[in-house]
Amino acid sequence: MVRSIVDCLWRGIDDDLPALLMAIITAMISVDVFLRDAAGAHIPNGVEIATYAFVWSVFLGAAGASRRGDHFHVDLVQNSLSGRPRVISFVLVDAFCCVVAAMMTVSSWQYTMRSWRRVSEGLEMPLGYFYMVFPIAFALMALAHGCHAYRNIFRRNSP
Repeated sequence: MVRSIVDCLWRGIDDDLPALLMAIITAMISVDVFLRDAAGAHIPNGVEIATYAFVWSVFLGAAGASRRGDHFHVDLVQNSLSGRPRVISFVLVDAFCCVVAAMMTVSSWQYTMRSWRRVSEGLEMPLGYFYMVFPIAFALMALAHGCHAYRNIFRRNSP
């Protein structure tokens, strides 16, 4: 029960939210172009909003790719291996990616915390709101790679 709730939330964050953001970006830019051409008007700060939404969709999408096991692969080496060496290579790659993502989580958290004193140019909001996606996405990536390594070590859904 708890696992299905967590899976649903996780998929919503790193699959559904990026898709929703891309739909919003597409609609907003299309309306902005139409308004510019037809009425000589525009959506105030539309480009800035679309840029931040795009960054959010890319980083959350990367977290989703990590969860699905599609983000970091060394297929050339891993496909030529079988049995225990193959499992060990998967564990090593996922463990390495987990460590890198964890280090990026810490670094991006520190960067985001420093960004609260700066404001965005058009929206005049603290940049921390927009940069918060970095530690969130890297933490999700670290968690995903850690889970993959754990599953491979204990032979649950091994590759």
